[in-house]
Amino acid sequence: MISMECFHGLPLVHESFLVKKYCSYMTSLLYVKIYYPLHYIHYITVYKNSELIELFLFGNKGNTSFCFNSLVSVEQDMINLYSAEIFKNFPEIQKIIISASYKSYSISRSILLSEFNDHIIQLPESIDDYYLTLGKKTRQHLKNYKSKLLRTFTKVKFVTKYKGDIDEAIIEKIVQLSFDRMTAKGIAPGKTQADTKNFFQYCQSYGCVAYIEVDGVVAAGSISYMVGDRIFLYMISHDNSFSKYNLGQVCVLYAIQTAIENRMSTLHLLWGDNEYKARFAGKPNILHTYAIYRSSSLSFMVDNFKAKFNRTLNATKQSKYAKPLRNFVKNYRRKNL
Repeated sequence: MISMECFHGLPLVHESFLVKKYCSYMTSLLYVKIYYPLHYIHYITVYKNSELIELFLFGNKGNTSFCFNSLVSVEQDMINLYSAEIFKNFPEIQKIIISASYKSYSISRSILLSEFNDHIIQLPESIDDYYLTLGKKTRQHLKNYKSKLLRTFTKVKFVTKYKGDIDEAIIEKIVQLSFDRMTAKGIAPGKTQADTKNFFQYCQSYGCVAYIEVDGVVAAGSISYMVGDRIFLYMISHDNSFSKYNLGQVCVLYAIQTAIENRMSTLHLLWGDNEYKARFAGKPNILHTYAIYRSSSLSFMVDNFKAKFNRTLNATKQSKYAKPLRNFVKNYRRKNL
């Protein structure tokens, strides 16, 4: 027998359940506290007989409810029960957003807003076993990149910091390296130093920072979040002056090695398609984002049209025919950012 109950606030007594059940940095109490301070937070427990089988964490703002169970796989029947419970308990809510689900759904009065790939690496027991999953050329190139770096510089240090041992200064440095690199490539940075405090705060509980020092200077680094047996590579960056040493790829490899040493089962390279993700044996897994509506209202029909138009537009932008335009935009930004 399934029973559901809705509560206000954060489910503090169920924090360990969230970590064990979902293993997602986005489905954690700290993440919600940091990134959704203006939402009214609630949660719904789902019991089968006397066993807790699901916990939906969500925030309401205006007429929209945002489900924080993201980067997870929840069956459609549970989503149906959850959305019905939301509409029953909150008459002001007209729309529910389900973000970054590994499951695809076919739900009445729902709209597929977007799809992105999370490239996931299945981690073996050792770095040597991991090398065997790579192509022969990639395996040799990675070993050569690291050897070249060590031959060229006498003082190279590979450093890993976890949770409370992570200094805010190293977070600031990695974010700045990412900002500088994106700007140099003509790409508007998605994250800036204004995000540093949030990264640092979250890292104090779930962080893993792996970075490379060359002659005493941080030349490359990664920010990852470890939740349960999964690790999420949130940011990777390196100093442009070390590009000829392929330091970015050396740093990715170091992050993977760190994950293996911590006995993580999977490493998530997260959304976005990039050649290096496939090179490092990341397999694309589609993330789906949906909006579920209370009724077939005019708003539902208008939003459905907009969503279809935006998906078509994004597909066109990413096509090979739009590459000259993308390059023009990058060159323009490189000159003006």
